[in-house]
Amino acid sequence: MTTALVVLLVAMAVAAALCAVYRWWAAAAGWLAHPDARSSHRVATVSGAGIAVLAALLLALLAVGPAMPDAVLVVLATSALLSGVGLADDLAPMGVRLRLGIYTLAAALTAVWLCHPGQALSDWALVALATLWILVFINLFNFMDGIDGLAALQALSAAVALGLLAALQDAAGWYIAFCSATAGAFAGFLFFNAPPARLFMGDAGSIPGGYLLASLLVAGWCLESIPAYPGLILLALFITDSLTTLVFRACRRERLWQAHRQHLYQRLARRWQSHRRLDLLFIVLQWCWLVPLALIATRQPENAALLCVLAYLPLLITMVKLRSIQ
Repeated sequence: MTTALVVLLVAMAVAAALCAVYRWWAAAAGWLAHPDARSSHRVATVSGAGIAVLAALLLALLAVGPAMPDAVLVVLATSALLSGVGLADDLAPMGVRLRLGIYTLAAALTAVWLCHPGQALSDWALVALATLWILVFINLFNFMDGIDGLAALQALSAAVALGLLAALQDAAGWYIAFCSATAGAFAGFLFFNAPPARLFMGDAGSIPGGYLLASLLVAGWCLESIPAYPGLILLALFITDSLTTLVFRACRRERLWQAHRQHLYQRLARRWQSHRRLDLLFIVLQWCWLVPLALIATRQPENAALLCVLAYLPLLITMVKLRSIQ
């Protein structure tokens, strides 16, 4: 745990320093996100800082982290590549098909490396499931990066909780350090992204951020035999808001790939005229509801599936009931 704490603090300090430098440099270069009809911000803000977050995560692991398995090194390299792709998309938007193709390839290669498939059909079924999970969550996390602080809080809280739960299960030091580096990097970014935000991560952070959280669950499952249910519980708020919004839009026959402001978190932020209140609500629900359920699921694996349903069902019901809020 001492190593994990050092990794977290180093990642946080490096991320804060790199974000400060990036903010100065990107502002001078004019890399700003300007408000438009679909934005939740009102002033032009420096975007693309996810590149600094990923750099801090990698530097912390390389400098003070334990040795990583080869498969995890592939994950880290892929996250850096996705951050670069995201930054390029922030500066000059790519086509939907090109981006989806890149994300699919990254998810498939990661699943193969982490799951080590043999000849059995069930092994390749696991790879297909892991690929789909990573690909879906990359996009869901990106959808949820729409107000100040929210996506960074999800990455920070999920990574911290995953690391603590892994420690309770005597997981390998590299896995706990990986969680710590992820948490620390997004904690450092939060110094600049908490409401009112002075920096946005952009696709340079939301794409690799979703990829890393999804990959942490797959790596824990395939390499450390850590059950997936607690991790799914920790991500329940993002998953339910994203999926219910997609279903509602599909029922209205809207184009699902078009940008919009119809997620529940966006509608509540407009109704309350506050990003900070939404972030506080997220923290309360995450740490008073989902984290305790994930802890119980870790301690009682025989009841983990039931606890996962218990985590998701109230959220789904609430989001259906609040679908008319504008």
